[in-house]
Amino acid sequence: MARVLVLDGHSPAALAFVRSLGRAKHWVAVGFAEGSFAPAALSRYCRLRLDYPAPTRGTTAFCASVVEFARQHNVDIIMPMTDATTWPLSKFRESSPGFRCLAAADADIIEGVSDKFRTITMARKSGIPVPETLLVRSSRELEQTVEWSLPVVVKDRFSIRWIGDTGVKGSVSYAYSRDQLCRELEERLHRTGDVLVQQFTCGVGIGFSCFALDGDTYLPFQWQRIREKDPRGSGSSARKSMALEPTVLEFGRELVAQAGFQGILMIEFKKDPRSGSLTFMEINGRPWGSIQLPVHCGVDYPRYAIRWYLEGFYPPKMIDYRRNITCRWLAADLTHLENLWQGKPAGWPMEYPSFLASLLKISVPWYPGLRYDDLSLRDPRPGLAGLAKWFGGHFGGRT
Repeated sequence: MARVLVLDGHSPAALAFVRSLGRAKHWVAVGFAEGSFAPAALSRYCRLRLDYPAPTRGTTAFCASVVEFARQHNVDIIMPMTDATTWPLSKFRESSPGFRCLAAADADIIEGVSDKFRTITMARKSGIPVPETLLVRSSRELEQTVEWSLPVVVKDRFSIRWIGDTGVKGSVSYAYSRDQLCRELEERLHRTGDVLVQQFTCGVGIGFSCFALDGDTYLPFQWQRIREKDPRGSGSSARKSMALEPTVLEFGRELVAQAGFQGILMIEFKKDPRSGSLTFMEINGRPWGSIQLPVHCGVDYPRYAIRWYLEGFYPPKMIDYRRNITCRWLAADLTHLENLWQGKPAGWPMEYPSFLASLLKISVPWYPGLRYDDLSLRDPRPGLAGLAKWFGGHFGGRT
């Protein structure tokens, strides 16, 4: 069995990996940034913990800490889960010929799929529908958006932009007026030098994932978002597996071939509920937050990843996975309700979920086909600790 170090212990992906690999009898350690809450480190399958310096505050100290831990404990493979850890370690590998035990693509490939403007451009050239998107470096360029309807999406080009030894985290916001758009733009331009301005895209979130190898797709999987932590758009708090749609598979294969990426990835689309048309949104060239759903459905990406990176074993091209399995992250569902309680934002162009209807759905603890990201009878501590943290953060210390 392999000795594995899973990083980003705060992330749902890390918990999914730790549980999957632990059940497969691998020795698993969990790393996390100093001071962060890391549910994966509370898992019964976690043998050892590493609290490392936050990579966004200094990649050199972070990489040194992780590599030294791996050397001391004879780690066979390091598995980063987020953008914060994947690129710095991949970049470190380029300058360290003896460092090969990393489950990540090359740094330039990671940078390519992380660049939201580059992937939008790539999809457009491949004939895949995309939102109208501008890369803006000056407020004067906003003249091209005067005929766009509001709200307008303002997002950073990278989830994390690396500047020297540190990283600046990106975000997404909505501008409901031209004045608000100008203010948001000036703030972001001052911080990073460029920003994406994008037409708002209505639709339901559709996820496509696969194991990308040699420009081909293995283990394709598809799901639909049911609820999001932020109803305006964010990571999902609940989603459901569904059969692969031919167009989703076609677009996914084309994007994988163009990106040149090796490893596990997820591609996000929006689907118009009336026409059924798809719009490409972005690529996540790493494990994603809802990866527990395919594991529940029989597509155990973590175990296939271990075999590929350590043995060169190719996964199956296709698996007849379970459909209509709903997977939810209970703490994130509570955040969804909290956001709904604030009410529909003024100027929001889509139908907004009902607080009462969502409360009734979330209150049902089990039904056939329901699974959880966080809660597990076999491994209860991470999920219970997450709930305790959520309630403590909202009600702790109040009188």
